[in-house]
Amino acid sequence: MGVLDADRKTQLEEQILSAPETYEELLLVEEELIDQYVAGALSEHERRQFETHFLITAERRKNLRFGQLLKRYVNSNLAAAAIPHVENSAPAKKSLTFSMLPAAGRPVMVFGVVGVVLLGVALLCWLGYRRPQSRLAHQLDEPVVVVALAPAAAPRVNVPPKGYDLKLELQLANPSFRNYKSELFRENKSVQTRGALRVEPKGEQYIVPVTITGEVLSPGDYELKLSGVRESGADEFIEKYSFRVIE
Repeated sequence: MGVLDADRKTQLEEQILSAPETYEELLLVEEELIDQYVAGALSEHERRQFETHFLITAERRKNLRFGQLLKRYVNSNLAAAAIPHVENSAPAKKSLTFSMLPAAGRPVMVFGVVGVVLLGVALLCWLGYRRPQSRLAHQLDEPVVVVALAPAAAPRVNVPPKGYDLKLELQLANPSFRNYKSELFRENKSVQTRGALRVEPKGEQYIVPVTITGEVLSPGDYELKLSGVRESGADEFIEKYSFRVIE
């Protein structure tokens, strides 16, 4: 809902990807938020936060539209099923109750209401089944695991889930180049090279974001060398970063 600072958001993202129970809890909270929004149970401030920060992915917007259509469909069909069709009748002075219906008409109305309710339950179950599978790639803004990396540190990083990449935010003390280049090594063997990297401000620091393809990562020790690219095109070594990938 947009209330976390950048550091807490990063911690939560890492926790979601490393702890299955946290991810399941996130899915439940997302479903409850959508249900409360559709039902009009959120405050005005919460609705603005929901629309500004929660509905940032196509998957969430699609789930919201589905919830709105489902509510509209169920409400309209329940209302229609509760009103019997009476031909050539004068306007009723009293409201019609279930006990006043002809005996032959009661089963029709009962089965109609039950049918709509069962259809609604089936659709909700279908939506609940789809959400855990389809939301995994959209629970974050992009399918990446973000890790802040300082030169002196050597953190442990879990193997990214299938379909995810590893985004390293390399902390940089002196951003004196326009472009940067990185090369990833595992056991002194070059694994992946990235070029045309740009420095970005983050709080009081500067970082160089480097995205590592998740498929190339397996458990082991890794070393990433960062170089600055001069105007002539020559590389100048700047810093070395280390991390360990674990299961």
